[in-house]
Amino acid sequence: MDALYIDPALVAVYDALNSGRSDFEFYRSRLPNAPSRILDIGCGTGTFAIELAGLGHDVTAVDPAPAMIAYAMAKDRADAVRWITGQATDAAERGWCDAAIMTGHAFQCLLSDEEVDDLFISVKTILKENGVFWFETRNPAAKPWLRWTPKQASPAVTFAEGQTVQVFHEVSAVDGEYVTFDESYVFGDGRAAGRSRSTLKFPTFDAVQAAARRNGFTVSAAFGDWNGGAVSSKSPELIFKMVPAVA
Repeated sequence: MDALYIDPALVAVYDALNSGRSDFEFYRSRLPNAPSRILDIGCGTGTFAIELAGLGHDVTAVDPAPAMIAYAMAKDRADAVRWITGQATDAAERGWCDAAIMTGHAFQCLLSDEEVDDLFISVKTILKENGVFWFETRNPAAKPWLRWTPKQASPAVTFAEGQTVQVFHEVSAVDGEYVTFDESYVFGDGRAAGRSRSTLKFPTFDAVQAAARRNGFTVSAAFGDWNGGAVSSKSPELIFKMVPAVA
């Protein structure tokens, strides 16, 4: 597991970087009306899960990283969410869920076809017959990794107790669908918190659609950005709304 998900200092950085994302508003406006039963897969530090629970949803949040779940459970209003350390298969009983979500490009952490198949199978088991599954992946046609360079680093962000941190990216390998890169972290007081190396998979639209079909899902809708734009070769995202296929 990447250091970003297990080092408590980096988990706090992750939380600061992901505290107010544009995908939250996109998904929030498209989920079923509250109260609905929602499963947040790969919930990270729980920001969105807690927000959804505050809107009246019955939320279960699951993540494989114990440090992420521990951080989430320490937040205000965290007791409104059921937290599970594990995978989607550990999260809920058959046919209980109105909607499943997988945000923050967590889908790209699934590096093998087997992992992708396991995800779809688990979600299909958990969803009600009329349930929906929302998730996204970065569009490989847009080649976002070309901008992952130290010279194009985003501005520093402020997190716990007024500390600041700036994150730098540097790609080390591009091998077909797979991009490996390092994240380094420099705090405002000059401290460096080391590096976290990650590999992400960049499947095409057709590859995701094929995986969904072989596991009993249909693409109900797709979008290319968080404003609801169409998918194109230049759109930054591939955002999917999946529904169980009708037999």
